[in-house]
Amino acid sequence: MNECVLDVRNIVKKYKLYNSEKERLKEAFHPFHKSFHKDFYALKGISFKVNKGEKVGIIGSNGAGKSTILKILTGVLNPTEGEVVTEGRIAALLELGAGFNMDYTGLENIRLNGTLMGCSEEEMEIKTQKIVEFADIGDFISQPVKTYSSGMFVRLAFATQIFSDPDILIVDEALSVGDIRFQQKCYRAMDELMENKTVLLVTHDTAAVTRFCQRVIWLNHGELVYDGEVTEGLRRYKEFLINQAIEETNDSEYQSFGETLEQKREEIRLNLPPVPEGISKNGNGKAVITHCALMNDDHELLEFVEPGTWVNVVSRIEFHEHTARPLYGFTLFDRLGNVVVSLNSETIDVQLPPQDGQVEYTFRFRMPDLNHGEYTMSVAVANGFQTDHVQLCWLDDVLTFRVMQREYDLPGFLYLDHGEVSITTLKS
Repeated sequence: MNECVLDVRNIVKKYKLYNSEKERLKEAFHPFHKSFHKDFYALKGISFKVNKGEKVGIIGSNGAGKSTILKILTGVLNPTEGEVVTEGRIAALLELGAGFNMDYTGLENIRLNGTLMGCSEEEMEIKTQKIVEFADIGDFISQPVKTYSSGMFVRLAFATQIFSDPDILIVDEALSVGDIRFQQKCYRAMDELMENKTVLLVTHDTAAVTRFCQRVIWLNHGELVYDGEVTEGLRRYKEFLINQAIEETNDSEYQSFGETLEQKREEIRLNLPPVPEGISKNGNGKAVITHCALMNDDHELLEFVEPGTWVNVVSRIEFHEHTARPLYGFTLFDRLGNVVVSLNSETIDVQLPPQDGQVEYTFRFRMPDLNHGEYTMSVAVANGFQTDHVQLCWLDDVLTFRVMQREYDLPGFLYLDHGEVSITTLKS
């Protein structure tokens, strides 16, 4: 039976918003208790449970309520309504600076944190050495924290929290600070040190959620929209972001600039399979991808792909309205939903001509040296520019293929079977 270590029960957080400090005072001293404020609900009845050992990602746009719920979980804020029941010790990495005295040195803050967590002197001697080695900030460990860079600060903060041996670790975007080596070091540490512990990870990085979490919770404007399996949750979240961008963008404003690719006029109709039923479609519907296939240069459908060979992503598209500046491309995913590579017409310096009616686009590229396994491709057509466009039609995982295992079974996205090794004998 799963052991529940975190039970969030109908949490509501309400703030009073005033137009000015004068109205705040008028409300405080009004003889008839007249209200001069507007209620703002940062959280609207949030409930969920987390079992021991679960790794849960919490996602959502800015203002969704992610940081508010985490501050309530850690006792930094009190809820307006509801309650939180926890089992075990919680360590939190919420905001840079939270819980640290800026005038203390790194070592003094380590000891202060250990005291607050209830660690004995003997425990702190061992933990301090591990924290100093992990943070790897050199002599700055003996300097006041207020002299640290943001990268040094998060190194020390993360090391202090993870080596405090918490039962529940809460991380709120902190790992986005620091260089790539330290970020990887943090994830490895969570894999190793938090194997049987509970972790809540708040991040905008969906790849981090895919890589680390077994469950995702999506908040939007203070409400719980989704709680469940990672792949489905991220698909719904991506669909929401696409639709949100469509509402905020007027694609009729896009105009065609510069040289465009010459469009073939002869009628060539390939034997393309229709898009399978059940494929998730996103976009504003002003264009629809009706047929799609992964083919070789002989126009044969590909189920297995040999890395390094040329392949074609072919789509038949119906433009329902005139599109001034089409973009056509795809995103390649591994079986866990990690993005392997993304390409579109603009990123390879190809400008497609203005389009309406029916057309077939063929994107030819050399398949990377992928490792063995199963892969999917999402295909899309948009209007605009790489940095500013509106999605017309996006098909999630519409194409699938496999790469067969080669001589050796090594981890990673790519498979390399060539290179050189040399030896230089050094004089003693």
